[in-house]
Amino acid sequence: MTPTVDVEITSKTTARATLADANVPPMNLEAHESKTLSSVVHEFLHNMAQAQGVDVEVIYRTAKDTRFLTVGPDGKAEERAPSMPPPIITEAPPEPVVEPVSTPRGGPVVVAAEQMAYEPAPQPVDASTPSRVGQRPTGPATGPVKGPRDVRPQLFAPHATPDDSPDVVSPARKGLRGTLNTLGFKLPPKSGSSEERARRAAAVTGRYIATIGRQVHADATIAVLNPKGGVGKTPLLLGIADTLAMYRPATSIVAFDVSDSGGGLADRAAVGADHGPDVWDVLEHAEELTAPGVRASALGRFTIRQPTGVEIVPGYRRIAAAAIDRHACETLASVLRRHRQMLLVDTGNNTNSSAWQWATEADVVVIPVPLRGTIPGTVAEMIDDLAGVAPEVLDRVLMLITEGPDDDPETEFDDVETFIRGGIAPDRFVRIPYDRLLHSGRINYPQLQPKTRTALIAAAAKVVELLSTIDPTTGGLIDTTELHSISRPQPITRIRS
Repeated sequence: MTPTVDVEITSKTTARATLADANVPPMNLEAHESKTLSSVVHEFLHNMAQAQGVDVEVIYRTAKDTRFLTVGPDGKAEERAPSMPPPIITEAPPEPVVEPVSTPRGGPVVVAAEQMAYEPAPQPVDASTPSRVGQRPTGPATGPVKGPRDVRPQLFAPHATPDDSPDVVSPARKGLRGTLNTLGFKLPPKSGSSEERARRAAAVTGRYIATIGRQVHADATIAVLNPKGGVGKTPLLLGIADTLAMYRPATSIVAFDVSDSGGGLADRAAVGADHGPDVWDVLEHAEELTAPGVRASALGRFTIRQPTGVEIVPGYRRIAAAAIDRHACETLASVLRRHRQMLLVDTGNNTNSSAWQWATEADVVVIPVPLRGTIPGTVAEMIDDLAGVAPEVLDRVLMLITEGPDDDPETEFDDVETFIRGGIAPDRFVRIPYDRLLHSGRINYPQLQPKTRTALIAAAAKVVELLSTIDPTTGGLIDTTELHSISRPQPITRIRS
C-alpha cells in the first residue's frame, strides 16, 4: 500500500508531517543551521520511501496553496494529481505562517527531523471470562466483574497481560512503526498489535520462569490426584516435572508412581523400559540407599533418567507384587528425599487405598479436570470429601482445567464456580490447552506445542509459589506479604499462536 504523508508548513523553520494511514502521532520537523526546512522535509520523505521500497504520496500544504507530490525511493520528487480528496484539517494554524523557500519542480523537497515525541501506547484492559454460550473462552477473568454472580474464576493461561516491562514499551521493530524507528524515531509497538502481544507474553512468561527458580524447602512433595482415570494425571505430572527441570537443577527432581495397579508412568515418559527398575526395587534396597555415607548417585541405579534430567521410578511391574500401601509410600518417600529435593507422585483412581490417601497429604495437590461428562462433578465431590477430612488441604490445591475435543465449554463457568464455592481460591486455576501429545504418546518435552509448554510454565510457577507459602516445620501457610512480587503474578490471557 502506498503511504500518504500530509506535510503542513507551520512556520518558516518548522513543519508537521502526518501519516494518513497510520495510527501514529504527527511528526515535528525543524530546519537547522546546516539544512533548510525544504531539505529537511525532502530527506524525511526520501528516507521513508527507501525504507518502504515504494513511492510516497505527499500532500504539501503552505499558507498559500496545497501541492500534491510523489517522492520515490530514488529521492526524485514529482508533481501529481491528487489520488484522494485532501484531508480536512480542523485545527487552526497556531501562528501566521511564512511560505518556505520553494524548490524547483523535480528537485529535493526535504526535512531533517528532530526525534519525535510520542505518548506511550494505552494499556489494554483484559476482561475476558469463561464463556457460557457455546464458544470456547479466550482468556481468564481479571478484575471486578459486574453481573448477577458474585464469584468469577480466574483461569491462568500464559498468554498476555498488561505489563510495564521495559521491553514492552521499547521502540517497535516490526511494521510501519518499526520502519519509522529506523529513521531515528522511537515509537512503541501499536496497542493490540502482534508485536505488543508477543512482548507482553514474553515478559509474563519471564516472570513465571523466575518464580520457578525460587528456593523451596528440601523435601517438597507434589501429588497429582483425580478419582477418574484417563483425565491426564500422568502426562501432566511429566509435563510439570520436565518444566521444573528446565528452570531448576534437573538432578533434584524425581517422579514415582503409587498407583495400586502399577500405573503408566513408564509408558508415557519420553524414555521408558519394558524391564527395568520399579518402586519395589527402591523399597528392597532402602537400607542400602539410606546408609551413612551413601552417595546420591547410588539412587540412579533404580531410576530412569529422562532427556530433561528428570528421573522416574515406575509403579510395580511384578505380577505377584503387592500394591503399594501407606507404609510403603512413607518408606519410598524417605529414601528418595535422602537424595533428591522435589518428589512428584503419580496416583491411581482408588480413593480408598491408603497410598491414595497418603498422596493427599502432599505439600501441593494438583488436580487435572477435563470439562467433560461427569468428571467435574466427581472432582467436586472429592474436594468436599478432602475438606471434610482435612480442610487445610484446600490451601494446597492447584486446579488444571484441561482442554480437549470432547469438552463442553458451556459448563466451564458453573464447574469452576462450584470448585470455588467448595473452597478453592480463584487464583488456583491454570488452563492447559489441547495438545495431541498429552492425550496419546510419550511426553517428550520439546515436542509439546509452544502454547502447551507456556501453560506448563505457569502451572510449574504456581506449584513453586505454593511451596514457597508452606512452612516445612508445621505444614501450615506462612506469611507471604514480604515475598517478592514475582511470586504472585497476575492472571494472564492467551498468547495467540
